[in-house]
Amino acid sequence: MKITTQFHQSRDLKTFLLKIGGPEVGKAAAMGLNEHAAEQRRQSIVSISSYTGVPRGRVSSKTKLIKASASGTMEAKIRTSDVAIGLAEYGNPVWVRDQSPSQFGGSVSSMAGAEATGWNVRRQFKHAFVANGKVMVRTGKGRTPLKVLSMAVLANELAKPSRPNVPAAERYAAMDLERRVMRHVVRALGV
Repeated sequence: MKITTQFHQSRDLKTFLLKIGGPEVGKAAAMGLNEHAAEQRRQSIVSISSYTGVPRGRVSSKTKLIKASASGTMEAKIRTSDVAIGLAEYGNPVWVRDQSPSQFGGSVSSMAGAEATGWNVRRQFKHAFVANGKVMVRTGKGRTPLKVLSMAVLANELAKPSRPNVPAAERYAAMDLERRVMRHVVRALGV
């Protein structure tokens, strides 16, 4: 009994091996990474909007996706740049100051502080008042040292580890990132 083998060079194998070392794999990996980052951005917008009470349009307009490229850095970023959002902007603040005592005399009755909605919770902020369309509180003695009260800072909501968006994004990346990148790489290799 004699065993003989013959090797026939396969054109598909050669193409496959060339693609592994070629730029197509890098481009495919960048496409998968960008697809994952776009989904992370979308989910972050929905999440941040739901627990802060800031409209999705505002969060979306301030949240940008910086795409990865195969020729440059293989890193996709989601960047949020915004100022602190004042309580008066979306919080519908109310502060009532009754300057006329009752008909029988007595003290002036007014609220203990301005009432506004922040992070989807309506509450009263002690010693705060509404002036010039902003919710303010005095920070020292005298009339001049005033501080404007704010609710959410979108950049903190996106990246600060103590905020709910960060652990949710990490869980989603662990589940989704590799799968998306591998799908694009396998498609580029033609396997």
